[in-house]
Amino acid sequence: MRSRPTTPRAAERAFLPSCAMGRLPRLVEPTLLLLLSSGEGKHGYLLYDETKDLAVTDTEVDTGIVYRTLRALEMNGMVTSEWGPGTRGPNRRIYQITPAGRRHLEEWAEVLARLSTRITALTDTLKTAATRA
Repeated sequence: MRSRPTTPRAAERAFLPSCAMGRLPRLVEPTLLLLLSSGEGKHGYLLYDETKDLAVTDTEVDTGIVYRTLRALEMNGMVTSEWGPGTRGPNRRIYQITPAGRRHLEEWAEVLARLSTRITALTDTLKTAATRA
């Protein structure tokens, strides 16, 4: 017997059609930059936890992709990190967005706006075609 979903996101995932979007790891990048854009430094697990509310995929974001993306962003100068005290345990790496990361976030906003327009057009066409069938 299938258990009942406990969260709205879980409820959405519980009834996915076979064509549901799977993992889109590249979209984790703008999500992380957005979460850091407040200027408040955040550690990786907090960022992972906060991506759950912004994910645009039908599956949960993998913690590994969050940390790999943070490393890549740091290597490319989009974020910086330093070790800071953990709240209840060992020190944690705290991430901050850089000016280059803010510019990159603006680029992502432009790219995603274009994609959104295209996806909306495709969705409208699919709905029209489905109603004719």
